[in-house]
Amino acid sequence: MLFEPATAEFSFLDDGNELVGDFVRPPWPGPYPAVVFVEGSGPGGRDQGSWQTRLAAAGFASLAYDKPGSGASTGDWTRQTMTDRADETVAAVRAVRSRADVLSGGVALIGGSQGGWVAHLAAAADDGIAAVVTVSGPGVSVRVQEEYRLRHQLAAEGFSDTDIQQALLLLRDQIRRVRSGDDPARVHAAQAHWHGASWYPMLAGTTPESIAFIAGIADYDPAPALAALRCPLLAIFGADDLLVPVEASVRAISSALDDAGHADHTTVVFPGADHSIRVYTGDGPAQVKEGRYTPAERAPGFDELVVTWLRRRLPATDLGYAAR
Repeated sequence: MLFEPATAEFSFLDDGNELVGDFVRPPWPGPYPAVVFVEGSGPGGRDQGSWQTRLAAAGFASLAYDKPGSGASTGDWTRQTMTDRADETVAAVRAVRSRADVLSGGVALIGGSQGGWVAHLAAAADDGIAAVVTVSGPGVSVRVQEEYRLRHQLAAEGFSDTDIQQALLLLRDQIRRVRSGDDPARVHAAQAHWHGASWYPMLAGTTPESIAFIAGIADYDPAPALAALRCPLLAIFGADDLLVPVEASVRAISSALDDAGHADHTTVVFPGADHSIRVYTGDGPAQVKEGRYTPAERAPGFDELVVTWLRRRLPATDLGYAAR
């Protein structure tokens, strides 16, 4: 028999915006434990590849939705702070939790990359969130992570030390000037000499809007949210991540949670895996594009780890699990 999860468009409101996405559930009757995806940087959000189908096969419902101003959602993600994003995530959880086919005490978050910071913050604010999984979610500040990314991603893609230093200077200049009150459009125009550089598109801020966004979140530090976290946390990393400082993040997350007396947290690092927890499958030396291996496939054991960990921490109905 062909497995076919049930998919329906689902929307909720937050801060005057309508956020629209796909609610995917198993084809058998609920109620189900559920997952809300927390998207990383940039636009997008609804497309989680095969993840929602994989979770449905394991007995979970899930919601993945377009960020404000992306796809069918209204608003503008570039105007959001980390707190705005966390509030939006809490609104998504509460909307999912209100459904009759969802176990109200069994809604978790999966946050990828920047979404990891947001997931920590949302779960610290809403103790009804049952668990958090982060995938390449940094344990360091935004500024530290971005500088690490530029150094390592640009080097891996063949740019010179001079290019890297210039990119870092532009990043720091953007943050400094906007935070001191300068207009992001003026900052962008002042850097026009570099707009044609082949590395320029790799900056987080390449338009007035994205410059304003990165400057607005640059000083975000996840330590207070981690210290306030009470639900179980699984933090997953790839050892070859070029975008996030893995060792520093593992140390920071473990230290913050240990110091806070957090009872249930696990960090897992997959060897040979990149930012997307994928391992290189090509011939010869690994090839990198946009900071990720290509061609690549999901690291063995990743899907099983997430599903098994969630099953042990979220309530389940006998009906749902028996139906599998």
